[in-house]
Amino acid sequence: MQEEIKTLLKEQGFTPTKKRLAILDVIFKIQPASVNQIINSLPEIDRATVYRTIDLFIDLNIAKKVYTGFKYRIELGDSFQEHHHHLTCLRCKTVMDVQTPEIEFAIDQTTKNNGFRPMRHDLEIIGYCANCS
Repeated sequence: MQEEIKTLLKEQGFTPTKKRLAILDVIFKIQPASVNQIINSLPEIDRATVYRTIDLFIDLNIAKKVYTGFKYRIELGDSFQEHHHHLTCLRCKTVMDVQTPEIEFAIDQTTKNNGFRPMRHDLEIIGYCANCS
């Protein structure tokens, strides 16, 4: 998959630099990752470069923002992983990926029944995980 992303960067006129690939590697390892987690994982790369690279990845649909309340985390875009939703723990801040076909079906039916053409959707359920309940 990383080779596919390198090719995409080149096709869009961007060089897959060591810094960009290091940031991508952190996103692969920690999903969804806060920007601070990415920055702290790469102390040799300045904050501005991390932010610019994340913005580039989002513009190219390599990555996307996952909103958790008023904040967001970064994860691979839907082109590079299966679509899913999130459960976010208020206490420990853990974000769990969940795939629920029933929710996808309900969203499809709701949009069809209302003559609506969805472009994307996100679902986040906020509460307490089993460890924090």
